[in-house]
Amino acid sequence: MKILAIDTSCDESCAAIIDTQKWKLLADVVHSHINSMKNFGGVVPEIASREHLKGLPLAVHEALDSAKLKVDSIDHFVVTNRPGLIGSLLVGLSFTKSLAFSLGKPFSTLNHIEAHLFSPLMATLDGKEPPPFPWIACVVSGGHTEIFHVESIFKYRWLGGTLDDAAGEAFDKVGKLLKLPYPAGPKIDRWVREAASEEHRTRFSFPRAKTEVHTLSFSGLKTAVALEVKKRDLSNADEILALAASAQEAILDALVEKLRQTQKLVGVQTLVLTGGVACNSRLREKLPEAHFPSPKHCTDNAAMVALLAGYYAKHNQLAPESWNTTAYPSLSTLEGK
Repeated sequence: MKILAIDTSCDESCAAIIDTQKWKLLADVVHSHINSMKNFGGVVPEIASREHLKGLPLAVHEALDSAKLKVDSIDHFVVTNRPGLIGSLLVGLSFTKSLAFSLGKPFSTLNHIEAHLFSPLMATLDGKEPPPFPWIACVVSGGHTEIFHVESIFKYRWLGGTLDDAAGEAFDKVGKLLKLPYPAGPKIDRWVREAASEEHRTRFSFPRAKTEVHTLSFSGLKTAVALEVKKRDLSNADEILALAASAQEAILDALVEKLRQTQKLVGVQTLVLTGGVACNSRLREKLPEAHFPSPKHCTDNAAMVALLAGYYAKHNQLAPESWNTTAYPSLSTLEGK
């Protein structure tokens, strides 16, 4: 079976194709619209939706070209319909429905966060061994910081997550306070890695919120950085670097401490991190024992959606859906959430 997967949950138009018989990824295309968001300092939902209208057909066309396939050779279409920006999700869902309907082919919807959750299984497409189950898994991104206990494929439960800001959102808010260009997270990571010393990382003692089990909070950190910024000279690059490095340490220390605490409480050895913040080099340095997908499959992509669809197909669970299916901004279809 050849499955074409689409993801438009935020500001990337993504398309990928998997061959479930050969267990091979035939195409993996991401059209980023980040340049359209830079002037606004963040994702503007209306602009993201309009960019998908232009970018998604191009991404699908490129994926078919890359796989050397005609669209009528696709057996099943899948698309993420939650969670995310509702306008962006509806563009992807409407496009996928139209394509499937016009060809008389089935389509199914999948959960974007579930696709992130199982993205470490991408290793199987290269003939490699994936992380051994069970996992403590954290999907950590601009919009989500969610912790799961994963017993096996499709068998998992949500344990908890952030009470307010997601970790990636905290990075972006710190970046905005420091007048760094959007997206701030990757820029802080690179700048701190290349220029910061240990003294920069410890110059400011920002709070690590002490929350209940399996939960995190980053809003207090944002406030602490905002108060510190008012006292500082932002024309001094060294001062900005120290603020950025110290804030990054606080965000990552809180995350690392909570995940190791969860591992101990649940009694699970394997730790998995996915999502855009899982690209952070300092986080990977702090968790050398953890399993991370490749950076290109940590950020939003359709390859992880195609992979998840492939597993559903292998387990005879890729059921065609009603044409009345719609999109939802919430995460609530995940088990335990």
